[in-house]
Parts: sequence; C-alpha cells; structure tokens
Amino acid sequence: MDRRNEILKYISKDQLGIEIGPYHSPLTPKRQGYNCLVMDVFDGQTIRARAAENPALSDDKRSAIEDVDLVGPCTHIDRLVEKHGHLGQFDYIVSSHNFEHLPNPIRFLQGCAKVLKPGGVISMAIPDRRACYDYFRPFSRLADWLDAWFQDRSRPTLAQAFDDQWVRASYDHHGVPHGSFFLGADPKLVSSGMTIEKDFLLWKERLANSDEQYYDAHCSVFTPATLELLLRDSAYLGLIEFEVVEISSSPGVDIFVHLRSIASENSARPGDYRLIRDALLHRALDEGARASTIGFFNERHDVLAMRSENEKSQENLSTLDAVRKELDIVRSELVSVRAALKDSKDQEEMARRDAQLLGSTVSELYNSTSWHITAPIRALKRAIKRSAA
Repeated sequence: MDRRNEILKYISKDQLGIEIGPYHSPLTPKRQGYNCLVMDVFDGQTIRARAAENPALSDDKRSAIEDVDLVGPCTHIDRLVEKHGHLGQFDYIVSSHNFEHLPNPIRFLQGCAKVLKPGGVISMAIPDRRACYDYFRPFSRLADWLDAWFQDRSRPTLAQAFDDQWVRASYDHHGVPHGSFFLGADPKLVSSGMTIEKDFLLWKERLANSDEQYYDAHCSVFTPATLELLLRDSAYLGLIEFEVVEISSSPGVDIFVHLRSIASENSARPGDYRLIRDALLHRALDEGARASTIGFFNERHDVLAMRSENEKSQENLSTLDAVRKELDIVRSELVSVRAALKDSKDQEEMARRDAQLLGSTVSELYNSTSWHITAPIRALKRAIKRSAA
C-alpha cells in the first residue's frame, strides 16, 4: 500500500487545493506541479528555524519545507481563506496527522465546507488509536466534539493535555520504544509511561496560574469505525455538510479518510441510518477488542487455525496431484499395452490366415494332376498379394 497514493487518490495536480501543516513532508508540493497553498500556524521562516535546530532532520527534509501561504490555526480555516478572497474556490483540502490535534473538529469541518467548491473533497491521514501512543486511551465521543463546538473552543483544554500524556503508550521493538507502530502489535510489548504524578502536578500548576498557553495534544482518538460514526452523526444532526466517500485502515498507523461536500443535509439523513449506525457501533466494539490481549490471542488463534487448514488443503492438493500423475502413467502404459495387443492380434490373425492358405495349397498340390500342378501355385501368389494389401 502506497501511503501517498492513498491520501491523494481523489486529488489531481490541475486542481486548486490547500495542504494543512505539511512541515518537511508535503504531500502536494509546488515543486512537483501541484496548485496548492500551504497553511500553518507558523510562517515559513519560523518553521525553517525550528527545523534547523532539530538534529533528527536531514538536509533533504529541511529543503522540502515550503513557504506558508496561509498563516494561522486551521480551526477557523474559512476566516484565513476569506482574507485572501478565495472562499468556495478550492477543489480539495489535504492533511496528514493534523485532524486529531484540532480542539474543535466540528468548527473546522464547517469552515472547510465554506472553503471548498460544491463536491470538493477533504483527504486526510489520521492515526489509528490501536497503532500509536493513544493505544490505552478511550475513544472520543460525540459529546466531546459537541462540547468543544458549543464553547467555540480554539485550543486544547488542560484536561486534554493531561489525557495526551496520562497513559501514553510505546511499543517495544527489540528494546527501542516506538510511539507509532502497526495494527496487530503484540499487547505484551505495549506499555505506558509512568508519568501520572508529574502530569497531575503540571495540571494543578497550570490551573493555579490561569495558564492560557497553547499546549498541543491529541484532542481526539479514533479507530476507523468510531471516526466514521462521529462524522456521520455530525452530518445527520446538520452540523457539517460532508458525506463519507471512503474511510479505510492501513497495516500501519494510518486511517485514510475522504469526505465530499454536499449541497443538502438531507443526503446525510438516509432512511436506513439506524441500521448504518448500529453496524458502526458494533464495528467499533470489534475494532477496540482487536487491541486487547484476548482479542489478540483469538485473532492469532484464528490465523493459526486458518493456516493449519490451508496446510491441510495444500497436503490434500499435493496428494491429489501425485495420484493424478500416477493415473497418467497408468493410462500411458495401458495405451501401450493395447497397441501391443492390437499388433499381436493382427500378427496372430495374419499367421492364422497364412497357415490356412498354406494348408489348402498343400492339399490342392497333393490332390492335383500333373496338368493342374501350376494352378494352386498361381492361386497362392494371388492370395499372398491380397493379404499384403
């Protein structure tokens, strides 16, 4: 699976778009011919200065950083775009691992609807809770999104900043901890950092000081089904004007999301929505269980059982193939035997006819008179010629 292709599958270079927070890994870079504006909370100069201080970044990655066209938080993306006079003119909005950081997802999506043309798309990669440091966190609820929207929240709360660290998980890959890993990781190799006391004291301190600084955090936590449920419920309530085109998971950490703007909220209220919703709720439970120790054991057991059945099937196929080969050999030998028998019968019949002919000739010679002596010999020659023919 090509990650970039999955994100950009509904996007082309001739379209006008916006990429949110690409940093050093733009998906739609101008240097490759994309007609795309960059949006970030920092300007290009600040981003490059921060990148220069990061020893983990190579020169190639630093050189990939593009100028920022729209500077500001994307929660109010429509306000930034309106300043440039481009509302309703964009074909797409693309982002990678930004949506989960948004303090007010509903407000962001409402702004996107104003920025995009009718039928415009939002394409995103979002981390799957089961394959990143959100591993032990509960799923985000619609109530969380609604509360942020009612309050017109523009920054993560202190509670969200605490939650981001409270049970922050890592995967032990041969002694090296990783905060981003893959679906199906062995739960025994996933553990949380023991920072609860420090995080608690930090929350108290910030609260006491009325700290209003912006503390970045994963404000939302998803699996594919829980994310789809939040999006569809928000559309059903008439809060956002988007329909789900496609939501899919990857073997790694990404959930790929594609939404399309719609002209009417009626299309977001299908008659069978209760059935759709129930199916998503059950899928959400199944997806959450997959990351548990029991779910991991059951899935592994099922895989081993399937592998055993496949191996048995392969053995049966091998045996059947061997039997077929033996039958082919027997058939070939039978054909040879039949041919030999046919030849033998033909030879036997010819010898029998020759013996009869010779016998009758001798008899005729024995009983003939001298003036008839040559007649049987001539008859014998004629008979031999007919047999040969």
